[in-house]
Amino acid sequence: MTRLWAIAALVSLSAVSSSTADQQTNGLPDRETFLSEARKRLAGNEVLQSRYIYRERVTRMRFNPFGRIGTGPIDIYDVYPVAEDLTYRRLIERNGVPVTREDLAKADREFIGRYEQWRRKLQREGQDERTARMRREAAERAKDQARAEEALRMFEFTMERRDTLDGQPVIVVSFTPKPNARPQSREAKIASSFAGQAYIHEHEYQLMRVEAETIYDTSFGYGVIAKLHKGTKAVAVRGKIGDAWLPVQTRMNGTGRALLFRKVEINYLREYSDYRPFEPSLLPTLLVSAKSSR
Repeated sequence: MTRLWAIAALVSLSAVSSSTADQQTNGLPDRETFLSEARKRLAGNEVLQSRYIYRERVTRMRFNPFGRIGTGPIDIYDVYPVAEDLTYRRLIERNGVPVTREDLAKADREFIGRYEQWRRKLQREGQDERTARMRREAAERAKDQARAEEALRMFEFTMERRDTLDGQPVIVVSFTPKPNARPQSREAKIASSFAGQAYIHEHEYQLMRVEAETIYDTSFGYGVIAKLHKGTKAVAVRGKIGDAWLPVQTRMNGTGRALLFRKVEINYLREYSDYRPFEPSLLPTLLVSAKSSR
């Protein structure tokens, strides 16, 4: 569930790199030019988000006595991309109750310990933080490319029409899985059960929204949900933050099966806000002190 945006990106990246459909003749922009420009802007989306501090509001995943999932307390985090594989998701509020200063300080100290351990590892390997970040970004770009290439083999795409979304002009691209698709990655296996539409800004070539629905039951065997039922709906939304386009919301509604074959209702929502370019001065006080003491 936390990879919903990755699934949406998988679909969208492939949509804007597909070149198998015939040229549209209903007044839409030149297909190859438009989709090529859109793909350039979508590549590296996860890398871009990792350059920002942001606030995350998420429905905590858990069961209740009625077999529901995704309807538990709301958690709010401040998210800091401090280091490679060490993004700090700092819980600040749970179900409307702020986390105490003592608990925040404890969480900061625990994270500093992990951060210092990571730095010592870099030193042993002869790397600095900048080199590590560059390697991470290169690895993320490679993953994006691999997802796009895999999705090319899984989906059929059609440029449908012009439309407007939030007052902005968009081109609507529909997608549906091929009957003989053979996905290999975990994200691709989930994505291959969805069909839907992607909304791409006509002039900025940016993905704004993906709406998708499972067209058959799909099993994936990890986490608390083992199967999504046909008809489960997923939406991923991006917004313009300054000069960048970044995720603002992902949600999923439907039914599925969990451990022990228990039927569950899924009502999951994750929202992103308060984006700020990452700077060390924006880190919690304890982390700033730890960095400045070196």
